[in-house]
Amino acid sequence: MYNFKREVPQGVNDELSDYYEIKDKLILEIKNIFKSYGYKQICTPTIEYLDVFSRIGSTVIKDEMFKLIDSSGEILVLRPDMTVPITRMVTSRKKFNDDLLKYFYVSKVYRMNKNHQGKRREITQAGIEFFGNEKLDADGEVIAIAIKTLLNEVSDFHIEIGHTDFYKGLFEEVNADNNIKSQLKKLIENKNFTEIERFLEKLNIREDVKDILVKVPGLYGDFENIIDKAKEMCLNKKMEKALEDLKSVYEILKDYGYSNFVSVDLGLINYLDYYTGIIFKGYMANYGQIILSGGRYDKLTKEFGHSIPATGFGINIDELLRGLLTINKLKHKRYYTDYLILYTPKNRREVFQIAEKLRKNAFIVETRLLNKRFKDYINYASANRVRWVMKYSDERVIVIDNKKNSSETINTRRFIKEIDTKENQNLVMPIH
Repeated sequence: MYNFKREVPQGVNDELSDYYEIKDKLILEIKNIFKSYGYKQICTPTIEYLDVFSRIGSTVIKDEMFKLIDSSGEILVLRPDMTVPITRMVTSRKKFNDDLLKYFYVSKVYRMNKNHQGKRREITQAGIEFFGNEKLDADGEVIAIAIKTLLNEVSDFHIEIGHTDFYKGLFEEVNADNNIKSQLKKLIENKNFTEIERFLEKLNIREDVKDILVKVPGLYGDFENIIDKAKEMCLNKKMEKALEDLKSVYEILKDYGYSNFVSVDLGLINYLDYYTGIIFKGYMANYGQIILSGGRYDKLTKEFGHSIPATGFGINIDELLRGLLTINKLKHKRYYTDYLILYTPKNRREVFQIAEKLRKNAFIVETRLLNKRFKDYINYASANRVRWVMKYSDERVIVIDNKKNSSETINTRRFIKEIDTKENQNLVMPIH
């Protein structure tokens, strides 16, 4: 007997029809939103050269990559991120004019997630990337699309917006090495006030800087109030400009009608080193995981030899779907087949013709030879989420509605006529 494992590795899953059908519909809706704003779909290779990611300097990505070696000895990786490969693609074009490039994608990314803790290693991600526009209106558009994407699925969510230059400007005033700064950033991101105070006691830095570092994790909430408080804490022009940018983006989102969905978080820190300006993260109410994240990354294109402003975001489709299931807000119906039509050898041809007519009208139809008890097929339909079971004969058609738990008998000639003329009052519209 062969010795093989039937389980899948940690962090990956088989996706059965119950899950995948809903996921597929969710992805289609998200793609349609992206398209409606003029973004065009692209795809990059699953496998990239290690060098593509090594140059960006982020240890977060480097430590999380699956690495491979090809036959020529080149080190390859499964892409852990989509922004970097798309930036590679854009900057590798022979010529980049001043055009605005607006792309979207739906792709898998792969991360080790060494401290597994139930996290996926294979993640379905959808997102947009907007190249060529350095204006804050581009940041506003990207955040507005993120909001609309979530709003299409759930009403109770919020987007936290920050700015990399606020904390970068603050850390320019911290007289310490990069390792110390990295530890401090992590404490601020986790809003661990007590540990921040303890940590700062050991450092030889100015008291006014210490005071602001302790207060920064609490600078989140209502946009206008927090911005006003933060203005009094600015130690340099970089911090002041960051607050001006945040206020401007907030005004843009007001004009979109989306100000109620956003808050500011000046302690928001992104560990991907390529972010350079506005950054943001999205959460659903009663579900603590990050659903989407993004921001401006003008610095990244320079790593590939071009200076092209860019901004975008990615949404974790699997996390979004798990969140919707957790809070019971999933709007997609779970019926996967409209009709199961049962036939005998005598009327098989007629049933096949009827099934094709129904399919042309956008119904999903299964046909099955009637060689068991009728009740067995009804049980099958209930277990496999078939909406209607139809038993066909020359004289009449019996239709069982699984959703309403009802049955109806229809004259066969009348039934065929209704299909032909599409005046079908007895046939409910397709559920797909």
